[in-house]
Amino acid sequence: MTTLSHHRAELPHSASTVFALWADPRAWAKWDPDVTAVEFDGDVRIGAQGRMRPASGPSTTFTITRLEADRRVTTTSRLPGATLTFDHLVEPSTAGSDVEVRISVDGALAPLWRRLLGRTFALTATQNISGLSQHLVSR
Repeated sequence: MTTLSHHRAELPHSASTVFALWADPRAWAKWDPDVTAVEFDGDVRIGAQGRMRPASGPSTTFTITRLEADRRVTTTSRLPGATLTFDHLVEPSTAGSDVEVRISVDGALAPLWRRLLGRTFALTATQNISGLSQHLVSR
């Protein structure tokens, strides 16, 4: 697995508050600067699928592949010859919560996708956490 983007931070918000935003695909465009729209119907559960339109690039279908209440949300998208993974992890801390976002690509063509997507995704994890934090502060 090749990491395209990774960021960790401490936020003054509870793990459950952070998790609730990550686990609500319909709200991603409200706080994530890299997301312009999401189509998602039904319950948030492992195997659920949606469609996301990023700020740049084509729309993509995503699948929720890991879901741990108040702790982790992982989504994957298929690329030709590879899988793109967005892993969001939150843990309680004395100041609120420790959050981590890791974006990676895996598969036979992962080296090619790393070259194609590397610059585009370099700051995505940082922007994801920054957008989340700004949204929580403004509420």
